[in-house]
Amino acid sequence: MTPFKTFILLSIILTLIALMVTYAAVKFTSSIHPATMVTPYVDIENVTVSGEGLIIKLAVINAMGNLTITGGYANIIETGQSAPLSVAGPLTLEARYPLLPPQYVNLSTIGVKGLVSGTFYGGDPMYIGFFLVAPVSVRINVWVSNVKYSDCILDITLSYSTPIPLVISELTNATLVDDTQSSYVFYVIGNIPVRTYISPGINNTVITINLSKISSARVFTCSLISGHTYTLYLPITVTYMYPTTNVTNQLTLYNVFRAGG
Repeated sequence: MTPFKTFILLSIILTLIALMVTYAAVKFTSSIHPATMVTPYVDIENVTVSGEGLIIKLAVINAMGNLTITGGYANIIETGQSAPLSVAGPLTLEARYPLLPPQYVNLSTIGVKGLVSGTFYGGDPMYIGFFLVAPVSVRINVWVSNVKYSDCILDITLSYSTPIPLVISELTNATLVDDTQSSYVFYVIGNIPVRTYISPGINNTVITINLSKISSARVFTCSLISGHTYTLYLPITVTYMYPTTNVTNQLTLYNVFRAGG
């Protein structure tokens, strides 16, 4: 074989090898897909204001791998209050604050910033900063927790949890029924003025009514029968005393209880 033919043959072989290497490299490259990095972040589940104070619940979103939440802190932008974050679940935390100053109770939204701390994989430290705005839910609860009735005198214990002052101004058509005998103990036609002030927080207050002195009351018995079940129906007029305005509503309370324990 002449040197020229040998050169041509080697050129063809080298060209084929180069084409094969190029084809393999292209196939390999096309099989590689870039990984999408998932970054964990913090979001607010809810913000509630009640007689307990203000409670913020947070959740860690997009938590991948062996991630453990250990705590952190959260600051309220509007009030400057700060509180540690306690672990409420595997990826949830909460911060609790005292009762808000009155001017902040009627906020529709609240700003929160802070830091969540934790560990991942082999115990390496992890921190997630956050700055969030969330709506505020105000929770006001009033309920009848105890009823006593003797000698035509009714003692009603109201329990409450409220971040703002309340005023109970009157009871309307209060009724006590003996469920065991399917009969009335008493009922009142119309309103009974009471004017009971409730301060913010969690507590109890007692309203006492002497039915024998209420002209609109229809009293059938002045005492309870031990072992009988009774139901007290108690519609009340409540004024919610917000910092900038007062709101008056009707609220119907009831309590089912057994006399004598």
